[in-house]
Amino acid sequence: MKKQENQIKNETMHVDQNEKAVENEIIVSKEESIETKPKLKYVLSKGRLFMSGFSLWRMISKAKKMTKRIKSDPNSYSEEYRYNWMRKKIAKILKIPNIEMHVWGIENWLDKGVVIVPNHQSNLDPLMLIVLNDFSKQQPVSFIAKQESWKTKAVKHFMNLTDNVPIDRKSPRSALAAMKEAKELINEYKRAIVIFPEGTRSQGPVMNEFQSASMKLAQMAYAPIIPVSIIDSYKVYEKRKGRLPIKIIFGKPMLPNKFISAKTNILTETVKREIQKNIDKYKDVDLKSDKLVAKKYDKKNHIYYY
Repeated sequence: MKKQENQIKNETMHVDQNEKAVENEIIVSKEESIETKPKLKYVLSKGRLFMSGFSLWRMISKAKKMTKRIKSDPNSYSEEYRYNWMRKKIAKILKIPNIEMHVWGIENWLDKGVVIVPNHQSNLDPLMLIVLNDFSKQQPVSFIAKQESWKTKAVKHFMNLTDNVPIDRKSPRSALAAMKEAKELINEYKRAIVIFPEGTRSQGPVMNEFQSASMKLAQMAYAPIIPVSIIDSYKVYEKRKGRLPIKIIFGKPMLPNKFISAKTNILTETVKREIQKNIDKYKDVDLKSDKLVAKKYDKKNHIYYY
């Protein structure tokens, strides 16, 4: 019993030390915050674009009304209603680029406060994670996102509907504040917090360097890390025919007692290796093979679960 008390005491000390060390370790590079934007090829008909634009306008208007009402009465919409409404609307948005998701390891998304760490290939990545977040099986998902998202009219009302955390990528002070807010969401409200450690989209199959400080959140919150590998979402902008298959792999949870004492840079590299390992394992999986049988198929949202 005494041994267990000492172990808990030591782990608590590690958490406190990690939180104090964050301010010294958070370095937000200006170069990492600059996103290169190559010319993109959209493959949508004018008619489809018009109908999609009209539907999106209606969604934004509804989100605006909801956020305005929530400001005057925070209890006007339940948490479950807000998240399920978002999930339903985002699922409609994902029909515009004509994709289908092939998902492995969704059971690894634990029903508790966790830190979800995916690679980042395109703007679709957070949208897909929202649609995959089943309120009845996992805790609600929230994102640490660039503060510019709150300045875009088409996005800010959606960001305000759920518990997302803004971060100024050029300010270490802002990064520390975001980490503390995300820690509270994990510990007090059991949120699944998504953080993209690359800081920006790779827009290709090769991952960018990971920012070491992003892994500090899991240590501060003493929360499991779920590495997520996203394959081929960057191809959404390429000219093509038919649906684009995107593979998403939820890796095995990394438990905090295994990494609480680890140096941040070592933990970061470990997570990156796990993501890369599953990219290498699944990138050449033949989705048309007779040997590959889905356990479940969500026909409405074109999602295959294996």
